[in-house]
Amino acid sequence: MSYARASIKDVVLDISRNKYLLPAIQREVVWNCEQIEKLFDSILSGYPINSMLFWKYRINPEEDTYKFYEFLKSYDEYTQNHNTEHNISGESEVTAVLDGQQRLTALFIGLKGYMNLKKPYYRSGRAENYEKKFLYINLLNKNKNDDDTRNEYEFKFKTQEAVEHENSSQKSLWFKMENLLRYDTIPAFRNCLPEWYKDLSQEKKDRVEEILHNLQRYFIDSQEVLNFYQETTDSLDRALTIFVRINSGGTPLDYTDFLMSMIVSRWSSARDKINNAIDVINNECNFNLPKDIFLRACLYLTDAPLTFKADNFKANVIEKIENQFKDIVKYLKASCRIFNQLGYSKDNLRSNLIVLPVAQFLFQNNKTELDSNNMKLIERWVQLSILARVFGAQTTSYLTQLRKEIKNTEIFPLQKILQASIKSGRSMSFDDETLYDLIEKSKYSTQLSWAILTILYPNNDYRGEVFHEDHIYPQSKLSKKELELGGNFVANLQLLKGLLNIEKKDMMPEDWIKKHCDEYNISIETYKNENYIPLDIPINKENFSNYIQKRKELIFDKLKKELS
Repeated sequence: MSYARASIKDVVLDISRNKYLLPAIQREVVWNCEQIEKLFDSILSGYPINSMLFWKYRINPEEDTYKFYEFLKSYDEYTQNHNTEHNISGESEVTAVLDGQQRLTALFIGLKGYMNLKKPYYRSGRAENYEKKFLYINLLNKNKNDDDTRNEYEFKFKTQEAVEHENSSQKSLWFKMENLLRYDTIPAFRNCLPEWYKDLSQEKKDRVEEILHNLQRYFIDSQEVLNFYQETTDSLDRALTIFVRINSGGTPLDYTDFLMSMIVSRWSSARDKINNAIDVINNECNFNLPKDIFLRACLYLTDAPLTFKADNFKANVIEKIENQFKDIVKYLKASCRIFNQLGYSKDNLRSNLIVLPVAQFLFQNNKTELDSNNMKLIERWVQLSILARVFGAQTTSYLTQLRKEIKNTEIFPLQKILQASIKSGRSMSFDDETLYDLIEKSKYSTQLSWAILTILYPNNDYRGEVFHEDHIYPQSKLSKKELELGGNFVANLQLLKGLLNIEKKDMMPEDWIKKHCDEYNISIETYKNENYIPLDIPINKENFSNYIQKRKELIFDKLKKELS
């Protein structure tokens, strides 16, 4: 293994020419603006950055070649762009980065690229609500303090329009970092500055000159900033071993990265297909399904062992995943759709592993929709699983057991799962004390509160309506103490259609109930019974604590009846 140095300018230009690539085992992560700004500040302040590790790989066209990807040349928060696969045909050798991807990506984006970011206070999901920002340094600002955690220089990602506006005030002098590679010399840098720069005081000019010279020194001239080791092995196994060690201190790489590396090394298009599948499922089903859950689904639905062992990632398993990939995506997405129909999405479902047994049930029965009987069984299983918190830590053996119970069944085996859960130490039975505890601890906007509310409101049709968790006593009208004593928990929550919740705003309960009942010709008694609101006390501020206690009792009675 050899050791070398290079200037930041040379490495960034080489990245633009794709001289440096990324092996498929590298994670797809992009630093945020603050992290990139901090890196540039550290370099300009003269702080060392850790050595990197490159891998020279000789390509043998007669054998299956390993996949390599190009660096991100810019980051688009709107499209969530991914690294592009590099076509290595015709090349005899590539240099891949085993350690240093994020630092080099940050340097490239800061010096040659940009970040397309959402405008503050604008909604996501619309292209017009995003703007291109480039990295600038304010040449008039240099912090002088003893706080080592504070940036010494002022680096910021800004739009060109914002820079022009701020520079015109003459209070800031923003210099685009891209100019360093474009012009290369101090006189050329000066030509990039506005005319009023010449009228600055000598003290300010000296400060500007000092920063410009340091920029040239650290980012263009010096070969002392970037240090890297270079591995020349042709063995993928050795490269993987090195990658594991430098990324985890000698301990096994986490499940996602290791499995992804093994899949991509044997299935050339896996990375792009998996990224696309996850994006489609999350966007179409309003889920936040992470890559590790998706890869667990690949193992789960192909009946492969789920334990984290290298022996479980053999070529035959990966070949089976590749051959069944369309069905894996189809039924995993169908499972997420079933959860949508039950009222669940990324907003109220945290235990994503729970979608896997449903995906298995759909897969083996070749169905993307379910009859009402199976929907009711699955709904109750989901509610019980969430309330009993069975999908917590160490779920591998439990998932394996569920897969065994569900296999070859046409009716979702709720009773068999309940019995198997008891044997696995994950009982879904609830005594009185447990139910009271659940009601006490099920806080607003959690999967616990949502699961309880779906039991309280069994007839809601989530396919045609959006429902909100609504505070019966408005949150804004309650003190911090009242919120802690039940106002922000399930005892003060109801499920309300989204449009009605918007209409209700922060009306007090009695006012809202009267208005709503008059408008829809419903008796107040009926409304209160349907929403587990006590009939024997006025629902006003003076009776808040009494109301909370009585509603807890009404909710308890309903849960005990349903879950017994």
